[in-house]
Amino acid sequence: MTSAFPRLRRALPDLVLLVVAIMWGGSYLATQDLAAASSAAAVMCARFLPSAAILLCVHLARPQFRLRDSALPGMMLGTLRAATIALETIGVTLTSATNAGLIIALSILLTPILESALTKRRLSPSLVASILLALIGIMLLVGGQSFSEFNLGDGLMLAAAATRALLGVAEARFTVGKNADVLGLTTMEIVFGAAIFAAWGGSSLLEHLPDFSAANWLTIGYLCLGCTIFAFLGQLWATKHTSASRAGMLLGTEPGWALLVGVLLAGERIGALGYTGAAVLLFATWWGARAERRWRASGPSRPQAPAPVAYK
Repeated sequence: MTSAFPRLRRALPDLVLLVVAIMWGGSYLATQDLAAASSAAAVMCARFLPSAAILLCVHLARPQFRLRDSALPGMMLGTLRAATIALETIGVTLTSATNAGLIIALSILLTPILESALTKRRLSPSLVASILLALIGIMLLVGGQSFSEFNLGDGLMLAAAATRALLGVAEARFTVGKNADVLGLTTMEIVFGAAIFAAWGGSSLLEHLPDFSAANWLTIGYLCLGCTIFAFLGQLWATKHTSASRAGMLLGTEPGWALLVGVLLAGERIGALGYTGAAVLLFATWWGARAERRWRASGPSRPQAPAPVAYK
């Protein structure tokens, strides 16, 4: 029992990141249904505005209210987050789901490249190999259909992969080895994103709001509470206790989870190639966890992340 607890504590950041990836994977169908009843801009607005209001209320109730310290880094994270979501939302409407899933998975490769350049530390061969293997697994899992000709939507998804990688590295820079206020950073990130999406989709949301069904409201609740508040808090907290490369690898499994949701709920089929990709991805995830932990512990120039603690 005593030896199991430290192992569980070490594995907790990975578990949180996997849950976040699963929830984001499930958001594909939910977002499509809600966008069909309104618009992509309205969906983003409906997702961020209630989330910002909830987190502001939570933050105001804290004994020591100091949101000002998180303002600048939170705005930077919010800008990268809003850019990523906007590029993904528009891009996925202009290309195939297969293209979108494979291109956004490139963030798995871009994140360690950026982190290595910024930290001036060479990634270990094992970590690089596990990341490449994970990308192969996603290609097999998502790429059962043919990859269509490159188009504008693909370009937007490629830009989204780049901003997602930048976001992961920025989160690590603001949190790893520091006494970062995860709740404050997430609050500012979502508030800033809400301001951007309110300007973009506020009028569209007001136009479609009276027509929302009970199922639409349940979808908004899922997107707000699960895919935004929990996911953003969880991603930032877990990145604080691991590395941007590891977080990027686990979050990069999102397209695979989206496909699994499609198989379970929408009757989609992935075939033998897809199941092979799933097995490869599971092995790469296990291998990457071990490789990343050794790489992080071997570098004296990199501050050791503290043990996982409760949100501040």
